[in-house]
Amino acid sequence: MHDDRDERERLLSSLHLLDTPGHLLRRNHQRSYEIFAGQVGDDVTRQQMALLIALYQNPGAAQNGLVALTGFDKATIAEMLGRMIARGWVSRSRDARDGRAWTMHITDAGRDMLLERIPLVVAAQTEILAPLPEDMRPVFLHCLRLLLGLGPVGEDSGEAG
Repeated sequence: MHDDRDERERLLSSLHLLDTPGHLLRRNHQRSYEIFAGQVGDDVTRQQMALLIALYQNPGAAQNGLVALTGFDKATIAEMLGRMIARGWVSRSRDARDGRAWTMHITDAGRDMLLERIPLVVAAQTEILAPLPEDMRPVFLHCLRLLLGLGPVGEDSGEAG
């Protein structure tokens, strides 16, 4: 028991937060949020923009399809869609092939907002990567995709935003 505690003490003493991927990812997630809010505004979230991009590129997508396209879980998608329908950015209708399912469409208001803000979204993505040397950016994106089990950058993986 004492040896186990000594080993844990050694591990704790040698752990450097700034060398741990989880801590660095969390800090970069926060940085990404701050950059996005500063560029795009805080009245629309990164997740909402990703969902709108997915709907713009996949009109009539069902909720399950949006889960696959965005990587958000079903409960999150349902909650987000409810808010976006209330804001007038998304409409839903019964699927003609399956009366139990709903299909989602971006509305004119949602499309207008997306078209207005997409240059800001792109600027935020550029700012997020700005500290990296230009030749390392594709490698960094490739590594992020590998962590998610996705293929190389540019490969059609169904991911949106």
